[in-house]
Amino acid sequence: MIPRTLNLFCFLLIPGIITTMTFSQEQFVQFTYYDQLTWSEDGNQLAFRCVLLDESQPEKLISNILIKDLMREQLLCINPQPERFIISKDKKNLLFSSIYGLYLVKLEGEPRAAQIYSRNPTADWYFQDFGFFEEKNKFYILRFDKTKMEIVKENYQIIPSKFNDHLISWGNIEKIENVRSAPFNLHLDEMKGDRTTEIRMKNNVIKFVPAYKPGDYQLIYRSKQQPISQKILLDQCRPRLLSVNPDTSEMLISVFEGEGLKTYRFLFSKKELILIENKRYFSVSWLDNSRYLCITEEGMFLRNIERTINKKLDNWQRPEWCHQIDLTFPNYELQVGFEPEERLAEQIASQLLKSGYLARIKYYKDQAREGYRIRVGGFKTRRQAQLIGEELKKKGFNFWIDQLTDLYDYFNSIKSVERKSLNDKTALIQYKFDNYLRSRIILMESNKKKRILVNEMNNIPGQSSW
Repeated sequence: MIPRTLNLFCFLLIPGIITTMTFSQEQFVQFTYYDQLTWSEDGNQLAFRCVLLDESQPEKLISNILIKDLMREQLLCINPQPERFIISKDKKNLLFSSIYGLYLVKLEGEPRAAQIYSRNPTADWYFQDFGFFEEKNKFYILRFDKTKMEIVKENYQIIPSKFNDHLISWGNIEKIENVRSAPFNLHLDEMKGDRTTEIRMKNNVIKFVPAYKPGDYQLIYRSKQQPISQKILLDQCRPRLLSVNPDTSEMLISVFEGEGLKTYRFLFSKKELILIENKRYFSVSWLDNSRYLCITEEGMFLRNIERTINKKLDNWQRPEWCHQIDLTFPNYELQVGFEPEERLAEQIASQLLKSGYLARIKYYKDQAREGYRIRVGGFKTRRQAQLIGEELKKKGFNFWIDQLTDLYDYFNSIKSVERKSLNDKTALIQYKFDNYLRSRIILMESNKKKRILVNEMNNIPGQSSW
């Protein structure tokens, strides 16, 4: 029942740089787990947590809040993690992508954001490129379809009069066929092969040079006026990003050094490095000589060189009615039984589910015995686990507390019963195990008719019908 484990971390040595070998998504399975149904006060929106599980990265689970708008029939992610961004020529708008789609950010005044394009995170296509045209409020998207192995180009126009001023919203766009102007975006620096290992300017060169130890580099500075002498700025590091500002007076340098990732500021006038923070910069785009936008491990920021400006652009306030949704993961669970037969273990887990407990079974084998553990969880603290354990003990169950270390396995086997009603509507999460756990959300209204409100999101091969 537990999916195969695959070794991802193969490395390929390319002259001048080390890169991670990539895999086709067809080799792995992605699927989602839904829980924590929450209605808006007017009943027009339903929020829930969506946990994305990726077989290619079983140790890395992504937790998001999604909102289904019943009036517009749109699905929004209100806490997207930026992957890549592009800034328009006039520096007023920004597009960024996430696994859930494309977002538009207004940079004038207090930044405002809206989701403008939706994507199923397990879809067979991804954004190969996107950007703005010179012509105002027009942009393009290049989608690569992995099943057809083809690129699809789409052009859109932003409709400013209908752009919602709310902090998190859906922005209106209109598909168009022809655009007279050419694409134009501010320059973006990101890690792309050998181009990130060296920057040559009119009078200076900054370059990563391979060191004696395989995989290590030296970062050197050399003036073209004195080509024989050079200064070693960093030793025993690995390149991640070089980005110089428009007038070539300052540079940002992101590296792997020692035990972690670091980002430096380099002043050409003083020929010295200043540590900014122990974080990696994935991409940088300069608005002018001192201000820039960047994506780090913590999100997307608007900053200046002195860091007196440090504004997070993807840190939007969630609606008040969504505050109770918890994005963190559990740490503990209880073992309350062991059965040699899967059928008996499933019966006990089913009874626990009907009583309101999150229950699952887990296969176990050692030299002495073989069977199925019956687990109840998960809990944030040991104290919470102890209280539920004492409660179950009164119902005839013995228990002990285990630390929950494999969250991928946990979410791929937990089967809960969850429904939430408001007025004449009831939302119900359905779970189905088909080698991997599948989930979808059903809406039941007063006329007793059922319809799929949020469909399952997965790329499970050969799955049966629901």
